Amino acid sequence: MNDFNLDKYIYIVNEEIKKRGMENYIPLYPMLRIVDDKLYIAVMLTDKKENVWITNSNVKAEYWVLIDPITEKIIEFNNTNEKDFVLGNLIEKAATESTRKEVSKYIVKKTIEYKDYLLNDIKNDQLPIQKKLSDSLNNEFEIDGTKVNINDYLISLLEQDIKKKIDDLVDVLVQSKYSSINYYYNQLINLIITEYKNNGKIDKDKIKLCIEVMNNYYDGVIAIDNMFNIF
Repeated sequence: MNDFNLDKYIYIVNEEIKKRGMENYIPLYPMLRIVDDKLYIAVMLTDKKENVWITNSNVKAEYWVLIDPITEKIIEFNNTNEKDFVLGNLIEKAATESTRKEVSKYIVKKTIEYKDYLLNDIKNDQLPIQKKLSDSLNNEFEIDGTKVNINDYLISLLEQDIKKKIDDLVDVLVQSKYSSINYYYNQLINLIITEYKNNGKIDKDKIKLCIEVMNNYYDGVIAIDNMFNIF
């Protein structure tokens, strides 16, 4: 069982934050950084008041930490005003609009699919006792002097509840997929670090994928590309 977990680096940084009396700062999820052809774990620190999740927040980390992936010790703890991780021009945040549209389309698609499935199930798939009762009534109710189809009537009563439950279900589904992306990211970082430890190779293609994940994960954070420093 592979027990590699990036949370250990967050723990290391949090312990250092406590020592420095900087509890108003929080570490973001660990990233990577290449310096002089060497690979390091990089952790951005942002003020707790900053909203790193909201698009166009343009949050730039005030502090950043470098950790040696072999010794797992902090080798640098920097204030960006004194030593910035941006070398040269700040790389504009990679556009995540296409990803948001992709997620929105997925939500709409799944909502329609589940709603159609459940409504069709209510309309067409009955318990044996339901079918007997429905057949005995010729599948009709009389309401306020008007005959209505039993299934249509039941659907009209349940539709709002069904829609609410479907929205909740799709929300859980989307959250689970984002959680799985974090798991993939964790494993991808593990592969990159293991390869570096074993043969000194830095897989920049895998790192580019890590950058894409972090740019989408932290919508409000800028200069993520600069932190990885592979360009």
